Amino acid sequence: MKKVFTSLFLIFNFFFLIKGIAQQDPQFSQNMFIKLPVNPGYAGTNGAICATAVYRTQWVGFPGAPKTLYFSLDAPVPALHGGAGLTVVSDKLGNFNFMHARGAYSYHRVIGTGLLGIGLEVGMLQSSVQNNWLAPDGTNGNTDNSIPSTAVKKTTYDVGLGVYFRTGPLYAGISASHLPQQQLKATNFDYKAARHYYVMAGYDFILSSPFTLRPSVHIKSDAAVTTFDVNVNLLYNNKVWAGVSYRLQDAIVPMLGFALPVTGKSTLKIGYAYDLGASDLKTYHNNTHEILLNYCIKFTPKPKTQSHENPRNMGMSRSKLVF
Repeated sequence: MKKVFTSLFLIFNFFFLIKGIAQQDPQFSQNMFIKLPVNPGYAGTNGAICATAVYRTQWVGFPGAPKTLYFSLDAPVPALHGGAGLTVVSDKLGNFNFMHARGAYSYHRVIGTGLLGIGLEVGMLQSSVQNNWLAPDGTNGNTDNSIPSTAVKKTTYDVGLGVYFRTGPLYAGISASHLPQQQLKATNFDYKAARHYYVMAGYDFILSSPFTLRPSVHIKSDAAVTTFDVNVNLLYNNKVWAGVSYRLQDAIVPMLGFALPVTGKSTLKIGYAYDLGASDLKTYHNNTHEILLNYCIKFTPKPKTQSHENPRNMGMSRSKLVF
């Protein structure tokens, strides 16, 4: 039975990932800590120089199970009146490989007590299929003329937009990726990048001096399928957290993590999430693991130095004011 199901699984992915349009961007369970890959408006709004790495291995024990690697770097750039960021995502599912590499710019504007980031990201999108097909019965998949007999790799450009706002305990954002909806074509290969839409929001409720309750929501859609994650984390002293997420008709996700001060201006965060499958596929896999590493250095802009002549002592001395 498992071999039959595996065969159907491979056929399903080949049809929908190569011949159709479906939700394609990889998902992250710790999305409340991973905002840049879906919203370029976030770049630099944290007021720190931050590097983030994530490894996600999904459906452990399932043939061709998805594996995702993610890296990002972002920082405020006062000279550009905003922030900049870089995102690289590598997503592997069976014989299919997808890679996104994008640079982001976010224009920052202070609104009341909050900060608004309006972002644009531009980069490349790559899709490829390997030719080492092997059916569950041990036969060579290359005997099927509908399957590419050689490896295929296609690359095109990619564009996204996003708006992100934070003020005090609140953050919210809305964004869209793959705006051109590119199509990559070759012999027996037709990959369409579906446009994706995202909405995110979160709020910090101070329960007492050391405890903070942080609920958040992460909505994603390709205009054909819409799903969402609802999360709540309990933070102790902003250094240790534990919580749980629910992903619609897919998984219940317990998570935990801690923040370790490295220097007076830098902090290392380590997070872990474990997806407990809640869909009909749960009996065929052993769940999902996700590990997050984040290192931030607080950004301190250099003070502006201006000079002026004191008219009372013109020609005698010069005073300097530092702001």
